[in-house]
Amino acid sequence: MAPASTRARTPARPGRVRGVGRPTSNDAVAIVTGGSRGAGRAIARELASRGYAVALVYLRDQCDAESAVDEILAAGGTALTVRADVADALDVERLFDETKAAFGDVVLVVHAATQSASVVTSQAARRLRHGGAIVDVAGSDAIPPALAAELRARDITVIGLAPGTESPGGDEDFRELVAVLERWVE
Repeated sequence: MAPASTRARTPARPGRVRGVGRPTSNDAVAIVTGGSRGAGRAIARELASRGYAVALVYLRDQCDAESAVDEILAAGGTALTVRADVADALDVERLFDETKAAFGDVVLVVHAATQSASVVTSQAARRLRHGGAIVDVAGSDAIPPALAAELRARDITVIGLAPGTESPGGDEDFRELVAVLERWVE
């Protein structure tokens, strides 16, 4: 049987999971919501270039998501697409299940989708590996005190970035962000 990272799989709910690539040697696994375009795509690409296995989450545009994964794979990275609605608790639970089945425990969640991050953050609080990190680049939600306490107890770092009026400066900005993230999750 092929390793999980090289099998095409069909999820329990509507959508498609597609992924191939080399298994990661450093056990660094990231979920990137909104990873099919814009900031999410650039961050997913940068994480993969640094050895992360990336679960790239999309809701509507399968072609963009598959194109982003193809870029990662062409560069020698490991990635898969997962169709999931990040505002739906069952979809987000399935997202974490499928990512873990393919790559192992998730250490980093980057929320770049325009939808609310609350469901993803709640699931990450239960499922991230101890010492992991959550990054919200969409600037969508504050974290309730009870959830913050749960995250603190598991040594999970939360970074929230508020979107500005200027567009990001390109790939260099994302490389710097990922470099900062690596310090927290090492």
